[in-house]
Amino acid sequence: MLLIGPTSAPWEAIVDGVEADLARLARDGVELAYRCTGGGPLEIHSDADARAAAPFVVRTAIDAVSDGFDAVIVDCTADPGVADARAVVHFPVVGAGEALQSAIARARRPVCMLTGDELRSITASALVARAGGVATMALGGTGFSHLVEVLIDAYPEIVVLDPLVVALDAAVQACRAYP
Repeated sequence: MLLIGPTSAPWEAIVDGVEADLARLARDGVELAYRCTGGGPLEIHSDADARAAAPFVVRTAIDAVSDGFDAVIVDCTADPGVADARAVVHFPVVGAGEALQSAIARARRPVCMLTGDELRSITASALVARAGGVATMALGGTGFSHLVEVLIDAYPEIVVLDPLVVALDAAVQACRAYP
C-alpha cells in the first residue's frame, strides 16, 4: 500500500513525520510505503491548494499501479485527486478525509471534530478542554497523530479518530473486497 503525500514539500522537511506515521501504522501483513508527489503546493490549506495538488496525486497513483501496489491512501483530509485517481486506476484509492467522515458517521456521540487549521493553532491544554464531554474526538487533519496520546491520557474512555488510521482501515477493507 502506498501513502501519497500530495505536496511538493522537500523530503528532508517531512521525513521524520513520515517515518513516525509509517511506524505507527505498521500492521502484520500490510506493507506500507510513502511517496510525495513532488508537485503542487508545499502544503494544502485551501480548496485551491487541493485542486493544484490533484494532478500530481493522479500521476503518483498511476505510477503506483506499475510499481505493483495494491492500493493508495492520500495523506490529506482535503482528498486532492482522489476522485480523479479512482477514475483511472484499477485498485482502491482512499482519501483520508472520506475515510474520516465515514468513521465519524459511525462514531459514538457526541463527536467533536477539529479542522487542520484548528489543530495547528491549539495548545494541548485547550485541546483537552475541547474534548471534555465528548465520546469521540476526530482529528480533521493528517499530521496530528501526536495528539492522540494527549487526548487518551486525559480521557482514557474517549475514541480518537486519526485520519490516517481510519484511511488505512478503509484501504485494507477495500483490498479485501476488491475484485
